[in-house]
Amino acid sequence: MAFTDITLQTHVQVAQDSQSIKVWDESTWNGEEIDVDTAKIQLFFIDDNEETIPYDDYDLLTSGGDTTKWDEFLSRDAHVINIADIYLGAVAIGDRFIDGYYVVRLVINDATYTVGVDEPYYDNNQAFLAKYRCMKRKLPAKLLGWPLTDDYIRKNWDIFLLGLYLESAENAVDLGKKVQFRSFIAKIRGMFDYYKVENCW
Repeated sequence: MAFTDITLQTHVQVAQDSQSIKVWDESTWNGEEIDVDTAKIQLFFIDDNEETIPYDDYDLLTSGGDTTKWDEFLSRDAHVINIADIYLGAVAIGDRFIDGYYVVRLVINDATYTVGVDEPYYDNNQAFLAKYRCMKRKLPAKLLGWPLTDDYIRKNWDIFLLGLYLESAENAVDLGKKVQFRSFIAKIRGMFDYYKVENCW
């Protein structure tokens, strides 16, 4: 039978080293989680040209399969998806998630929905900004000194503003504002270019 009384919701958190993401459930199930037959995560990356790149499905639960991932997802401990387990056309996508705009979709089925047509799903818009946040943390050691001079004060303000831009970019994604997100990212990249901060890892 189809689900009758659920409200899907998830929480997603990218690791500080950008090599994994945590996903956990915040849905209202009213007991119907036991009816889930299959569950998967569909990850989409939206690039600077607003093209959506769909990665291969990541199974949380398969019919008759191991329930470990699904059980972790349902718990507060969360399920960790490593970058090594994310593929595009069966090819690994790299060793770290690229910073940017992502949609993390949970799709479930109780064997009564047509696969890929009317399955219940929940989209979680996420800004993956682990690399840029790491680069920001490097700036004080690179730019600041003591005693404070006018130049150091100006650089201190730039670091402060960079933090605001990162928070604003994340907020733009939460609100689904792709154009605004790209505007903030352009400013963030411009500041890193100006101070010649190219990488973090």
